[in-house]
Amino acid sequence: MNTGAAGVSSSSNGFVQGVVTYTVMDDMTVFPMSSISSITMLNTFAVRDLGVLREKTVQLGHTEGLAILRASLQSKTVLSDVFLARRHARLA
Repeated sequence: MNTGAAGVSSSSNGFVQGVVTYTVMDDMTVFPMSSISSITMLNTFAVRDLGVLREKTVQLGHTEGLAILRASLQSKTVLSDVFLARRHARLA
């Protein structure tokens, strides 16, 4: 399967047909992002005040990829362990 710069398969045999945005959860569960899935997620986690939520953009390079792989073998909170723990370590 040949993928282009946007990660879109040029073959009809791929998993993604077009540009799709995904949500990756802390336990590494991946699902396509949509309004319905976002509302369902808010209900699942009993979020009542949207003001407590924050978006976090992270850089994903070789070092981070290895850290995610290592954490995924040891933890159920992979993304928090890799990206939030590193931030707290820098602040300490």
